[in-house]
Amino acid sequence: MKVLITGANGFLGSHLADRLITDGHEVHVLIRKTSNLQWLLGKPIQFHYGDVVGISKGLKEGLEGVDVLFHVAGVLRARKPKTYYEVNAQGTANVLEACLEVNPNLKRAVVVTSLAAHGPGQDDRPATEDDECRPITDYGKSKRDAELIALKYAGRLPVTIVRPPAIYGPRDDQVYEFFQMVRWGFALIPGSGNGVLNMSHVHDVVDGLVLAATSPKAPGEIFFIGEDCNHTWREAADAIAGAIDRRFLKIPVPSALVFGVSGLADVFGRMIGRVFSLNLDYAKNFVQKNWAMDVSKARRLLGYSPKYSLKEGIKATASWYVDEGWLKE
Repeated sequence: MKVLITGANGFLGSHLADRLITDGHEVHVLIRKTSNLQWLLGKPIQFHYGDVVGISKGLKEGLEGVDVLFHVAGVLRARKPKTYYEVNAQGTANVLEACLEVNPNLKRAVVVTSLAAHGPGQDDRPATEDDECRPITDYGKSKRDAELIALKYAGRLPVTIVRPPAIYGPRDDQVYEFFQMVRWGFALIPGSGNGVLNMSHVHDVVDGLVLAATSPKAPGEIFFIGEDCNHTWREAADAIAGAIDRRFLKIPVPSALVFGVSGLADVFGRMIGRVFSLNLDYAKNFVQKNWAMDVSKARRLLGYSPKYSLKEGIKATASWYVDEGWLKE
């Protein structure tokens, strides 16, 4: 199978590339000339240079003759809200339009969005794919727009949408920040810490992407792909502490304080031209009580079966951080 991955230089995209190479597929990637290629160099990969903000020559070249497109590229943090829409939403339209132009007989287009496109659960139950979507951040809204755009192409292309939750694992530098906090002896948790979230090891998400690309039941569908068990913030913090053998203090953080500090970080970031991981979008997500989701549809239609429990996945991730020198024992 010949595949093209957009966003292959990132955390999820690079693991997907590794998996496809291991499975014997011909892997092509679309990257910008300024991209950090630390996870791709030295591997049997064909590089095409361009981006998704427009239908670039590199995008067209990369799509020629491929069987499957994995559209993973996107922006997680941006200084201006319009950037989310230009990259995440319009970028998806550009990629799928290029598919129709260059490769209308594509066998599958897997579009990766996020649980943020759905938004937090509206009651105490895990979110399902049949629920009404109510994203709460510019990032989440742009990802939902990307889904709506992709579904408009579903009559002309075999499109499948995958929504992962928070992803962790080797190479991740976001959940990694919580590992650092716990190693320093504390964990900031929202409110009582009883809010629920889903976290998925990157290898399980990659398994789900491969199934979405190959299952005959996938076209035209949206799937939540994550762990089959949801956890509280307290449980997640305890799993990290157990993996790195640290005692730590759980520090409840009131919503007002989260928004206050995040607002200041946003103002300071605009002044110096940076986007901090602690920002107002992050605050909106952090204080929600229900980021749980149900993966039973993926189990039923795709045969998806996550291999990592939170405890096992966090332990394996911690070992990688230590081996790579990201965390000291």
